[in-house]
Amino acid sequence: MEDKFSALIPRRRILYWDMSAHHTTPPPAGLKRLLFTTLMLAFPLALLVLLEIVLRVAHYGPDLSLFTRMEVGGKTYLVMNPSVGQRYFPGTEFSPATSSDAFPLVKAPGTFRIFCLGGSTTAGYPYWFNGSFSAFLRTRLHALFPDRTIEVVNCGLTATNSFTVLDFTRELTRAGADLIIVYDGHNEFYGALGVASRESPTGFRALTELSLSLLRFRTYVLLRDVYAGIRRSLAGSHAGEERGTMMERLSRGENIPLGGARYREALGTFRENLRATGELCAAHGVRLILGTQVSNVRTIHPFVSLPRPGISGAAAGEFSASLDAGRDALASRHPDRGIAPLRRALALDSLRADAMFALAECLDATGDRRGARAAYIRARDLDQLRFRASSDFNAAIREAAHAPAVAVADIEARFAEAAPDSIVGSGLIFEHLHPTARGAFLMAKAYAQVMERSGLIAAEEAWRARDTVPDELLWAQRPMTPLDERLAARKVDILTSGWPFRPGVPVVPAVPPEDTLGQFVENVTRSRWTWEQAHEAALAYYKKRSEWDAVEREFRAIITQMPLDVQPQFAFAHFYMERGKLPAMAAVLEATLEVEPTKLAYRSLGDLALQAGQPGPAIERYRALERFPQETGERVENGYLLGLAYAGAGRTDSARAVAARVLALNPSYAPAKELLRRLEAPAR
Repeated sequence: MEDKFSALIPRRRILYWDMSAHHTTPPPAGLKRLLFTTLMLAFPLALLVLLEIVLRVAHYGPDLSLFTRMEVGGKTYLVMNPSVGQRYFPGTEFSPATSSDAFPLVKAPGTFRIFCLGGSTTAGYPYWFNGSFSAFLRTRLHALFPDRTIEVVNCGLTATNSFTVLDFTRELTRAGADLIIVYDGHNEFYGALGVASRESPTGFRALTELSLSLLRFRTYVLLRDVYAGIRRSLAGSHAGEERGTMMERLSRGENIPLGGARYREALGTFRENLRATGELCAAHGVRLILGTQVSNVRTIHPFVSLPRPGISGAAAGEFSASLDAGRDALASRHPDRGIAPLRRALALDSLRADAMFALAECLDATGDRRGARAAYIRARDLDQLRFRASSDFNAAIREAAHAPAVAVADIEARFAEAAPDSIVGSGLIFEHLHPTARGAFLMAKAYAQVMERSGLIAAEEAWRARDTVPDELLWAQRPMTPLDERLAARKVDILTSGWPFRPGVPVVPAVPPEDTLGQFVENVTRSRWTWEQAHEAALAYYKKRSEWDAVEREFRAIITQMPLDVQPQFAFAHFYMERGKLPAMAAVLEATLEVEPTKLAYRSLGDLALQAGQPGPAIERYRALERFPQETGERVENGYLLGLAYAGAGRTDSARAVAARVLALNPSYAPAKELLRRLEAPAR
């Protein structure tokens, strides 16, 4: 028995361990870790996906798309989204204005489409968009190529920089762009996402680019909003700092010396953004024209001038004495005596913008224009409050032209050519950098000349053959009025009344109550009226005073900024009718048909043609009315007029048929009876 049981025991133990090994061996440790890690990662990812879905369903956050759609006259157009600025200003209560330039969603064959990018100058500041260089460019191109469909769309956005240009370009290359025009560079430090801006989220180009790309996700927008809210609450005790101009609110007040680390960072970022923009355009077959930056160097003193680090007390004292001697000589009208002490001062501290500017003034006063120009430009470059692009940034723009599909319009050189003594001052620029209307006109011409040299729209020979319209005629056709000039001047007065132009609280003189146009301007600057409301008020004002030329200019300005709204055009046509200018009335009505075919336009054009003894065009317009729903009375009257037009064209059979249809609708309609009687009367 013992042998029997002892023989069984090993076999059962073997069987037990074999079965155990087969059914319960745990998985390898590596597989466990992989499964655990996958679950740990999948869970928060699933939560993020769920949150993203919920936020999209709830329509959380603003619409950050570049364009929105609008339906007019059965066509779909794209127009710049007013909320797109919130891509770049999440922490500031600032919503930059956007243009009303619209373009068809479906690009018609043969159309040449141009987008203009940049900051406040591109947007037309201190004017509205009708005072921008893009508006002048549109007028010029339409005058030179009336047989071509050329679209010029202004996508300028105040207080933005090359990050926005690159961001927009990614979308514009897919929006049918043939040419992108860029005027950008002044805002690289303090504009949104600049290295010294309150709206710079990271300070690193790659992270800023990543941040912009993540804005398509609502979850990221939520996180950004939470961060901005926390930052605002922590800064609550400094809320007063948010007052002031947009320049002051975006700037951190950071002084940036020429060649310093922050300066080099901004310049490097600018170069990279230009390179990336050029590569995008080349990859999509889009031409790119960059514009050099121009600024007022002659009448704007450097905003911030600080001593170089480490200058000794003795050297600092000698510098101050030399600077004072130079300034005294200039003030006493002996500028020649100030040159030597100012040069001594700069030998002690070559980074002092104030000393360089004083030297420029002395050279200017003694007639050394070449030396003065170089010193003025150097003083601007040394200014440590960097609201004006320095020479290094213009050099970067010119270098970018070496890339394929990129050209440069040397705006700085064009302004210098037009300025007295080749020194850019206040003649073409309002304050430190925003061009006057004449300056914007000059910019448009410079861009058009580069287009000509590049063979865009047409070959260079065709450009030369067409370029016969005098500049003064184009200037006279500008879509601007005295109200726009008054508005620009008032905005500049407000801007220059405070930091960095003047210390203390900004103060501007009150507008007298009897100054009607001034009151209109004040309503706009105080955000009580829109640009359109001010011009409509000016229209009524000039009508009341019977100033008909001014009324006509106001109508034209309004229509250029509301191109898809036919109501102002109908009002303009009615104005011409009242003034007895029927051909001009017809031209305006014809223009409305390109936007939206209407019964009113067709009927009015038919009446005008019939009265002018042109039955053929009248027949065409009256027949077009048949496409619209009409009341019985309308059908009767319009049919009768069509019958008259047929009769006038000698098409008596058609006239009889139409008159019969009219009488079938209204047997008692006397004019149709008389028409039919005359048609059936025997010829004499």
